[in-house]
Amino acid sequence: MALVRRTYVDVDDDSNNEEETLGLPEITVEKRHFPSSLFGYQFAMDMSNDYNFQQLLKNFDTLEVYCDAPHESFYESSPSCSIDVSLEEAFHFPQKISARRPTRTNIFRPVTARTMKNGWCRLVSHYFEWLGGVPELRLMDFQGKIKLVTRQLCKIACLMISFWTYQEGYDGLLFGGGLCFDSAKNEEKILQNFLAPLADIIHTHIIPMFRKIGVTREEYLLLKAVVFFEPLDIYFSPADRFIMDRALVKYRSALVYHVKNSHPELKHEAVMERILTLLGILPYMELLSEIDNAHLTRIVRSNKGNMRGRLTNEIHVNSNRIE
Repeated sequence: MALVRRTYVDVDDDSNNEEETLGLPEITVEKRHFPSSLFGYQFAMDMSNDYNFQQLLKNFDTLEVYCDAPHESFYESSPSCSIDVSLEEAFHFPQKISARRPTRTNIFRPVTARTMKNGWCRLVSHYFEWLGGVPELRLMDFQGKIKLVTRQLCKIACLMISFWTYQEGYDGLLFGGGLCFDSAKNEEKILQNFLAPLADIIHTHIIPMFRKIGVTREEYLLLKAVVFFEPLDIYFSPADRFIMDRALVKYRSALVYHVKNSHPELKHEAVMERILTLLGILPYMELLSEIDNAHLTRIVRSNKGNMRGRLTNEIHVNSNRIE
């Protein structure tokens, strides 16, 4: 089914042109395979002005708001989630994975083995929509992009969960869309084995760091890009590695610039301490990612919670074979 975009037509009431339509929207059909007008791609950043850090942050803020889906999606959403999606489809059409349910809500529902797949799908669709706005990915070859995106998914997902949990001051874990986990209240063995270790690391190491400095949304947005481009101990072509290294320098520089300018009262030593605290979460994100992916790999292989599907296999089972 083709996606139909409706473009508003501004009609002058005083116009004498009898052939003018009376305010009806123009209907156009997006025929390109790669719908750059949809999803996160509409917020993809212009790299011609890479080091305008204020504009860079505004772009990331707009992108994140879109991915969080605070309002009902402009485009029709599927009422259910699906893991029978290819990686290529996930890049181009994230809504095939999950409906764009708002990530922030006042109603929390405990995750169960039955709803675990829904939580995974919402996190992953958020991730792929966000990727659409990251400009460096458009420069990488497809194989390199696949390696980077699949290897970093768990890391970014754990960072998102950590920040959402910190924002709400929740004692367990928040997965977005209203799903939550509380180890004291959830006795399902599969979830205890999988999520309790993540909750322990997040509440012992990540959230205390966030609270120590009162991390802001803007710092989180830039930190997310830094985490994504942190070096991976796997082979990338020299061209792809150059793109990734350049991106890491850019986003780290943007983070330093923002901390300095948003906290003019801080002396140089205090600014550096704040930056080092933010970057201090990186080893823990690596640990969380390894634990998360190891558990999900076992869950997918055994099809617990009906988690075995084309996309989950490509991300959690087959991605480790890509060299």
